[in-house]
Amino acid sequence: MRLPVHEIEADLKAAVARGERDRVLLKAPTGSGKSTAVPGMLMDAGISGKILVIEPRRMAARLLAGWVAKLRGSRLGGEVGYAVRFDTNYGRDTRLIYMTDGVFQRWLQEDPELKDVGAVVFDEFHERRLAVDVALGRCLDLQEAARPDLRVLVMSATLETRGLAEYLAPAQMLEAGGRTFPIETAYRPERPKVNDRRGGPPVETPVWERIATVCKEALALPDAGDVLCFLPGMHEIRKTVETLENASFARGHDIFPLHGGLPPAAQEAAVSPGKRPKIIVSTNVAETSLTIEGVRTVIDAGFAREASFDPRRGIDTLLVRKISRASAEQRAGRAGRTGPGRAFRLWSESEHARREAFDAPEVRRVDLAETVLLLKAAGVRDVREFRWLDAPLEESLQRSESLLHDLGAIDSHGNLTDEGRAMAALPLEPRYSRLMLAGVEQGCVAEMAFIAAAVQGEGIFVNKRGGIGRKDFVFKEDASDFEAEWRAFDSAAGMDFNPQRCAPLGIHGRGAREVAQGFDRLRKLALQRGWPWEPIDFAAHREPVGRAMLASFSDRLAVRFGEATLACRVVHKRKGKLDDDSAAKNAAAFVAAEITEVEGRDVTVQLRRATAVDPAWLKELFPGDFTLTDGAAYDEPRRRVVSRKETRFRDLVLESKESDHGINLDAAAEILAARVLSGELVLKNWDAAVDQWCTRLDYLGKWMPDLKLPGWSDEDRAAAVAQICHGAVSYKDIKERQVWPVLREWLSHTQRAALDSYAPERISLPNGQSAKITYEPGKDPWIALRVRDLFGVWQTPTIASGRVPLLVHICAPNHRPWQMTKDLASFWAGGYTQMKKDLAGRYPKQPWPDDPKAWLAAGGQKR
Repeated sequence: MRLPVHEIEADLKAAVARGERDRVLLKAPTGSGKSTAVPGMLMDAGISGKILVIEPRRMAARLLAGWVAKLRGSRLGGEVGYAVRFDTNYGRDTRLIYMTDGVFQRWLQEDPELKDVGAVVFDEFHERRLAVDVALGRCLDLQEAARPDLRVLVMSATLETRGLAEYLAPAQMLEAGGRTFPIETAYRPERPKVNDRRGGPPVETPVWERIATVCKEALALPDAGDVLCFLPGMHEIRKTVETLENASFARGHDIFPLHGGLPPAAQEAAVSPGKRPKIIVSTNVAETSLTIEGVRTVIDAGFAREASFDPRRGIDTLLVRKISRASAEQRAGRAGRTGPGRAFRLWSESEHARREAFDAPEVRRVDLAETVLLLKAAGVRDVREFRWLDAPLEESLQRSESLLHDLGAIDSHGNLTDEGRAMAALPLEPRYSRLMLAGVEQGCVAEMAFIAAAVQGEGIFVNKRGGIGRKDFVFKEDASDFEAEWRAFDSAAGMDFNPQRCAPLGIHGRGAREVAQGFDRLRKLALQRGWPWEPIDFAAHREPVGRAMLASFSDRLAVRFGEATLACRVVHKRKGKLDDDSAAKNAAAFVAAEITEVEGRDVTVQLRRATAVDPAWLKELFPGDFTLTDGAAYDEPRRRVVSRKETRFRDLVLESKESDHGINLDAAAEILAARVLSGELVLKNWDAAVDQWCTRLDYLGKWMPDLKLPGWSDEDRAAAVAQICHGAVSYKDIKERQVWPVLREWLSHTQRAALDSYAPERISLPNGQSAKITYEPGKDPWIALRVRDLFGVWQTPTIASGRVPLLVHICAPNHRPWQMTKDLASFWAGGYTQMKKDLAGRYPKQPWPDDPKAWLAAGGQKR
């Protein structure tokens, strides 16, 4: 079968014929045949070794492998195979393997030189998965070092390729056309229903009802063909399928769900040609890689679930977001494979123009801890120096390194530890690899597997009338909230996870089934590695469970402020609150497997799924994270400093004892000074004259740096106040203390003389008058005089050896400023005449000569 991508077959084979650092960037639209034909071209080009095709999704990897095997006339698992998580089908002689990026990431860990691999093909690179970005960088490094014969091919449908071409350089650029027909795009934005209740907000129509409405419209049109509907997740797909199955307009159509959680046979049925027209209700798995023949109509809800870091559970999770314009074009293109088609979008054309052009790369939105761990295990000591296509945010890197350090995977210098190497060898996120290893160490592997599965799932309990279902499963003697979850899970398993039977007990049947699947995978992992697996018994293993949880969640260690409150101090200077009905509410300390951080003035943390721990275990598990401090603290009610001895785990205070004896006087002075500087405590003798002195010294240091005065910064002020407070332990001791003795000692005799000379408190004027100079931070120094007292002062007075003119407040006879100027000569030339015109009539007893200089020369002041 001839496909559009075959037009570049000769160029592709030539590009990989040299056999030394061959790199190819192929841009070809979806439907061009690149995912199915290009790997075969590479095999036919005579490349020795296996050819690995990296796909972003398990379903695409499996279906593509089956389709290519069929095209090449071989059985699946023979010449062509696949490898996805928990499912592989290839043998020793398999030459072409389709695999997911996660599997390839682990393949690289186990075989960093890819010894039996001749080429790596990165398909659908435009999706910008983190694992793919990192794997590509590692392959390029490998190609430039031990494996110059390794071929690297990057294929993309919509990516802006300029930056990628520079990243891959030197690389051969190839572009193939597609096989598409015209597509008519129609927008169907939501029109919310009017709320029946007066004043109520509009009622939103569920997305499955909107899909059904547009589907009815589409099927009434000629040549509708098969219909492909895009929705964000399995819940929306299930509701849409139910709605369509009950709709009369969909009779005569086969309705198929399509998502990654379906069995392979069900996925195959959805994409294979059928006898009757089809309506396929899919997630974004149908957006790329797979071409579904017969589709002439696309209905797009405009949303997708994408990986994002969830701080609540400390894992990457899937959050619903609006798709980009590029993704919308990809989806619409599905309708134009076999003839002219239509695409209906459930949003407006104006909103479409406001959407992002491309999807943000995963490196900017997911947790990096696993990536950092794997890179360090691969020998990359400083991950910031790795050849990133898009560098990760520094905040994300620091958060990941902090977690890895807390888990014991890296030391304080960022070097990988033995524990970190063991964690990197497991196909799990770092926290859960540490959890499983801790289960092995403590003899509670099954319990840790259940907890890992439960935390990473969507939850076992649901709300029910009369309260939370969890309460019915909590026993008084429990030490962990997971004990109640296990009882509920065990009950759900006994009912075969039937939602109707589970719901009355407050159990989420589907959520429990999801936990069962994750639990079974971890059980198989444990058995593969020979770890001891015993039936779960939380009551018998309470201490081992607590120790293992502490090893894995030490960054979420918390202690309550007191026995009468559930408010807690949490590691990393956070504050939190424990659930009212938690099994750990009476524990001396606990770790929380689930947190919700709320940003406000402080970061407040809601603590859930807690497990009690003994603080004594901390010294055994983390001996290097303890500090004993003998310092001072401020007693707010008594307004005095006390001595405080603290035991800290990292930055969390585990124990604190206070006393009025043995107080460190240097620390006491700093504490009291800090409260003086904040305005909480007031030194009665720190008056306006002191502030003037401080401002004079600050200004003179800037005006005349050649004097080399010590200056007066905020740090200097703090040091001076601390000196005033030295020897005191309470506000009572410092309230009446003298200030000037400390300030006088701040300067030498010569420096004090310079201050008084160049930044004086008063200035003598040519007419014999003396004026007080006012110094204010951020303002020009100034004097204020009535106009009659300025007769004879014809030029602006200056200080600092003539470098700084004073601002003159020229006052009326009532001492109120009439004009402010730094140019007295201009005032006498023109401003005085106006002042006389404005004020002479109101103040006739004051002298208002027409010519002040002549009047003064004639002895006017003496009259």
